[in-house]
Amino acid sequence: MKIFGDKNNFAIEYSFLSNSNDSTYGYISLWINDNNICIYNQNYQYEGDLYIIVEWFCEKLEFILGYDMFPLPVKGCTALELVNNANQYDSENMLEFDLWHTAKNRWILNHCWFIARGGSVLPCVYFQRIEEGIEISWDNSFWKKDDIVFESLNGVQTVRFETFSGILSEFLFSAISDFGKIVNNKEEIDSLKRKINLLEI
Repeated sequence: MKIFGDKNNFAIEYSFLSNSNDSTYGYISLWINDNNICIYNQNYQYEGDLYIIVEWFCEKLEFILGYDMFPLPVKGCTALELVNNANQYDSENMLEFDLWHTAKNRWILNHCWFIARGGSVLPCVYFQRIEEGIEISWDNSFWKKDDIVFESLNGVQTVRFETFSGILSEFLFSAISDFGKIVNNKEEIDSLKRKINLLEI
């Protein structure tokens, strides 16, 4: 396993499946205060295509690291509160209803890596810039209907911007370098490298 950061604060850890030398499938852990929030049903954790997660981070850097405010006039101190309160909106005007939920869903796609689960069990985690930090918040109640119970059901933690961006940068550059040894399509790898140029500024 390769780990970046401090498990007691914030860290990202990953490895590839031991029985595959030509696949981007593997494991990923997200550590918050010495808790791996990817652990579920006691000792299982995310196992899937790491390429999808890395690609999501590469494409969403400007939204995660930048000041991409929640687009709707709802109250909330965290991403979870904002999204939950936005979900309560209803209107008989179908245009207003569609515009509201389209704006909400677009923001979620840019801040929640859940879309990158690729059919695997991945915790529902949001990343958003809050002043000089990055708020990481998660809510895994979605999985209960499938009898999947995460060790950490929900929570919120703010990590210093420099700490988060540095660790994310190390993780992405390492993973992309590893992909380069596995993926035959050089254009795909070069595309990922271009997307993380923001981290080299």
